[in-house]
Amino acid sequence: MANKVDPMALHPLLSKRMQEFDIPPWPGEACFERVIVYCIPDRYAAREKTEGGLYIPTQRVDTDKARSPRGIVVSAGLKALDVLRSNGMDIGELVWFAPHVPFRYVVGTNGKQDIEFKFMNVGDIVLSEDVLGKVLEGELVPTSINGKYTYSGVTRTDPTEFPDGI
Repeated sequence: MANKVDPMALHPLLSKRMQEFDIPPWPGEACFERVIVYCIPDRYAAREKTEGGLYIPTQRVDTDKARSPRGIVVSAGLKALDVLRSNGMDIGELVWFAPHVPFRYVVGTNGKQDIEFKFMNVGDIVLSEDVLGKVLEGELVPTSINGKYTYSGVTRTDPTEFPDGI
């Protein structure tokens, strides 16, 4: 019988984020080019007033919360891991994604709104707050190698199923 591996030991950033955002268990491991993202509220989605002082209708506030474009990558298929790591990212990353992702899995409710995970293609991730921090700190430096951009210290992998640039 093989020794069991503690997934949190493999992904310390995810372990930190699970405690920080109280992330519940998700239904399984992502496959292929898919990622599973735990949805977290966007600080602007919960506001009840605009910056100009106008009140936002409750229905609109609820809609904005449900469409929050922020989350934590909790699982990634092997093809998705190639793309993430080629772009200086990994499991546990704080990302923004396209808000119209149709696939979601609700694991419960916190009394006010559903606690959900979104299933998406890795290309639906549009930015990483963590990569920005690494670039600003100088940990990741964009460089060009043979006409293709990568970050210094990151091995770029171009899966054949993905067009260049994803």
